[in-house]
Order: sequence, then C-alpha cells, then structure tokens
Amino acid sequence: MLYHCRRRGFVLVSVLMLGTLLISCATVFTWFVRMQVRGIWRENENLSRRTMANVIVNSVMTLLAGISERVKHDSPLQEWYRPFMMSEPDTGMWVIQVTPLDDKIPLRNLFLPDGNTMRREYTEVWREMWNNLEHHELELLTLDFMDKNNRPRVGSREEKYFINRGLYEISELLMMSGDIDTEILYGSGGKLGVSDYCTIYSDGKINLNVAPVHVLELLPGLNVGGLAKSLEEYRQENELENLRDLQKIPGASARTSTQLTNIAVFKSRYFNVKLECLKEDGGTVSYTVIIDRTAKKIVRWEEV
Repeated sequence: MLYHCRRRGFVLVSVLMLGTLLISCATVFTWFVRMQVRGIWRENENLSRRTMANVIVNSVMTLLAGISERVKHDSPLQEWYRPFMMSEPDTGMWVIQVTPLDDKIPLRNLFLPDGNTMRREYTEVWREMWNNLEHHELELLTLDFMDKNNRPRVGSREEKYFINRGLYEISELLMMSGDIDTEILYGSGGKLGVSDYCTIYSDGKINLNVAPVHVLELLPGLNVGGLAKSLEEYRQENELENLRDLQKIPGASARTSTQLTNIAVFKSRYFNVKLECLKEDGGTVSYTVIIDRTAKKIVRWEEV
C-alpha cells in the first residue's frame, strides 16, 4: 500500500515537472519568436529610414546642381543652407542641414600634376600649420608620406609603409605610427589637430565663405593685421561672391585679393548633409553624408 502511494506520488511529481518544463519551453519559444519579430520589425524600420535618407540626399544633390547653374557662390547665409524640417508618414519627422565644404587645406590637392612638387601657394600655409600644431618636424615627413615617389625630401625620410598616393581618408595619416597619433590628428583638450586645418573634401581651393578663422589666419593676405578675424565678422552678415568683395573688409586692399588668387574660391564642390530622423519613442537616428556636387555622387555615408 505504502509502495503504491509512493509510486503514485513519484508519477505525479514527474508529471508536474514535465508540465513545468513544457510551459518553460513554450515561454522561451514565445519569447524567442517575439524577439525575432521585433528584430525583423526594427530592421524593416531601419531599412525604411535609410531608404528615405537616400531619397532626401539625392534630392539635395539635384537641388544643389540647379543652384550651381544660377548662383556662383556658396555661403551659409543663403536660405537653402539653413536647417529645415520635413514630415514623412512612414518614417517620421526629419531635420535636414546642408553645409558647404571645401573649407580647409586640401590634402589631396597639395601637389602639382606630377604628384611630387608641392603647389607654391600652399608652401607657407603648410609650414605655418605645422608650426601652430607645434610639430614642425612633420611638415616634410607628411609630404613624403603622400607624394608619389619614394625619394625623401632634404631633412626628411621615406619608410616602407608610406602610401605614396593621395589620401582616401584623413585617418590614413595614423599609418605614420610613432610620428602622428590621434591627438596630433584630431586634437585634444581644446588644442587643434590636423583635421581642424585639413580636409580631403576639396576641389583644390578654399571657400572663404566657410573656412574657419584658424584656417583663414594661415592664408596669404589674411595672415596680417587681423584681417582673418575681420573677414569672419564680415561674412556673418554678408556673402562673398568674388575676390573684389574682399576689398569691402576694413584693412583689405587690391593686393589682398591678388595674394589669394590661386588659393581662394567662393563656391564649393563638396557638401555635408546632416539628417536627423525623430523616432516615435523620442530617440533619433542621425546620418552624416558627404556629397560631390560636380560628380553628383555620395562619397561618404555615416549612420549613428
């Protein structure tokens, strides 16, 4: 009798344990399916946003191409470079900001067509930049890193790992390990870095409407008498259309314009398009896209 009771109790416990196991498995399976569905839903949502971002960027390229045909300069004061918002039913609210580039020293255009001889108009600018960065020893070394030949300049050296070509990304300078580190390249603690002075997104000249003041201070004609800061103040309310406009700045002269002839422009080839999509949950998704207006193509795409 006692044996049968124990046996029935054991069976009952076994059934209960099996039932609990099955319920647990079903719960885990339900959770797994739910997570998979959520993942697919999020991925579809992300794909919809990326598609919309691509549509917006291509629309911006078309707009910029049309503007280029009728307006011969690019300035942040122009209405089409002010932030604007648009609502799209499937993806939400978008905030869009377009900014002209060609605003710094053009790393991919420092040399003449031979790929080795530095353009004369950038020689002093390049030297002063490295002096400002307190790394004058890198002035010639970086040129040897980027030029086409493997012969060192006087006072410099060549290494086997030097790329000897134009940069695809400014971060390639970090390949000069032991000479250039992230602090030199990007700056630190309020101190400027190479990336604050240089860019690969340039057609070879610097748009004076958008160049930061620390770049303006390096340029011939603007590196004396506080003209760089005067120019920065002037363009806060005025658009520069050509070199003659520089003579409207207090202290500038015809000679100032002449000195900048081979280095300054007022129109950009490259543009930064910043997109922010405001999600229903209050979060945002950001896209930073760089476009080439001349070639009508996207040259960089970042998503955060």
